[in-house]
Amino acid sequence: MKNKCVNFIDLNHDRSEKIKYTYPEFPFYFHKGRFSSYPNYFMEEHWHDDVELVISLSGHMTYNVNGQLVRINEGEGIFVNSHRLHSAFSKDMTECSYIVILFHPMILCTTKQLEQEIVLPILDSSLDFIHLKQDVTWKNEIIRYVHLIAEKDESVTVLTAIGSLHFIWSEIIQHTDIKLITVKNDTQLSILKTMISFIHEHYSEKITLTDIAKSGYVSKRTCGNLFLKYVHKTPIAFLNDYRLRKSIVLMQNTDMTIVEISLACGFSGASYYAECFRRSLGKSPTEYRKNR
Repeated sequence: MKNKCVNFIDLNHDRSEKIKYTYPEFPFYFHKGRFSSYPNYFMEEHWHDDVELVISLSGHMTYNVNGQLVRINEGEGIFVNSHRLHSAFSKDMTECSYIVILFHPMILCTTKQLEQEIVLPILDSSLDFIHLKQDVTWKNEIIRYVHLIAEKDESVTVLTAIGSLHFIWSEIIQHTDIKLITVKNDTQLSILKTMISFIHEHYSEKITLTDIAKSGYVSKRTCGNLFLKYVHKTPIAFLNDYRLRKSIVLMQNTDMTIVEISLACGFSGASYYAECFRRSLGKSPTEYRKNR
């Protein structure tokens, strides 16, 4: 049984994404995708140095950026600032096709002055994201330029990308009052990232709330509060959801039995695994595997 449609973001241990740029020596990435390629229609929590732009071509999605939930309807988009912890999902598990563009801010830093006066004030601010809507002229212009890049598809050139990205950034800087944006505080998010990394490295083992909290050097209460604030789940719910997504990958890409998969993903047994699976996806692991 082999099925290569499943997508998992390639991540480093600190939850930063390993981005494979479209051009090896130019930090720009472009992709058209579908949410059905991700286990449980969920793109897991991650972050990167790059700025992210996403436009929904059809269907809807929800973005979680530093704990703030934003529903992106068809035709809308989102700008996600550098270093922000984010994930995306289709809550009702319906299809959503999208365009995603990632680019490193260094593209915009052609001079030291531009870096200091135009780029860093946005990157170092508390501006986490911008919800791009078609009924706001300047936001619709950003959406239009993303579509212009998408129209080029595989033939998008470095020159096209640079021109479009400079225009997009100029729209953001013109319509953002930098003086009113406070400097961001990453302390809580750094702790959360550490605890998420611990879960991702040890999910196949027997770990408790105490173990997760200890990995971030915080109390169990603080641990729970941070997860609820930024990912809207308890630490144990987050752990079980991650185990489920990992199990789906094994289910679709290996011939392991359900019992073997449950144990490999850290569940105490097949019965508890099936209970969690049914609660999350509305069917048993066997039914899901058969349907897929």
